[in-house]
Amino acid sequence: MRAVDLFAGWGGFTLGASQAGADVVWAANHWPLAVEAHAANHPRATHVCQDLRQADWSKLPAHDLLLASPACQGHSSASQPSRRRYHDELRATAWAVVDCADVCEPAALVVENVPSFRRWRLYPLWRQALELIGYELTELVLRASHHGVPQRRDRLFLVGLRNGRRVEVAEGGAEPGFGPCIEPAVGHTRWTSVASASTAVKARIRKGRANHGYRFLTQHVTGHPGVGLDEPIRTITTKDQWAYVEGDRYRPLTVRETARAMGFPDSYRWPREASRCDQIKGLGNAVCPPVARDIVRAVMEAA
Repeated sequence: MRAVDLFAGWGGFTLGASQAGADVVWAANHWPLAVEAHAANHPRATHVCQDLRQADWSKLPAHDLLLASPACQGHSSASQPSRRRYHDELRATAWAVVDCADVCEPAALVVENVPSFRRWRLYPLWRQALELIGYELTELVLRASHHGVPQRRDRLFLVGLRNGRRVEVAEGGAEPGFGPCIEPAVGHTRWTSVASASTAVKARIRKGRANHGYRFLTQHVTGHPGVGLDEPIRTITTKDQWAYVEGDRYRPLTVRETARAMGFPDSYRWPREASRCDQIKGLGNAVCPPVARDIVRAVMEAA
């Protein structure tokens, strides 16, 4: 099955689809650094850097599967009313999926977003547009930790098939802990003494230690209870907020540890010029590859 990946970002959707046996032949994103990262890891695909709301879909190569992760920021619970215009522009990216499907009519499509995407006031109209084009739609909210990812991350996947069939994706099994993701020795990372931390950080670490002992994860959120290393980390976002605590010292998670938390293999790479901020942003926005693998595999069986 040949696929295209809209809003391809860091390449998690493409990687998972490839692992399922799909051939991703075209990928696009508006962020040049993301396109560079995607191309480095998926060189066989044709890459385009542009605003997809202005794309000429008639120029896409033949494909059977449309993958898309339109901007989620406008639908996130963290959205601020004062940024309404900015978020409306992000929400509008979802219509590019409809435009592409209308022109290209692939046999199947999979759209990923945050679960609150369904609270968008135009969501019923957006969904109806895909149905009018001829897709039987299935809504799935999948938890990454149920697919082997050491992260408890819930995402909405809207699956559409033109043959009228619906898709089911099995979930369950033990959730993997984050412990194996920790790098045993990080010489280039600066540890911070808990004794020298701010009052708020000390309070978080004290709470986390009471809950989880000597080694655990903490997040830069007031009153965070910590996460034990035998549990999945909670949602990785585009913000650099997670830290690893070991006794009387703590440090931020490395980029590689963050990538492991998303389900990316250690062989995955990104541009040398990408800053830590860029890398965390790219990973936080990505689709977890193992989840993408499982859902694309189910789509391929049903299509």
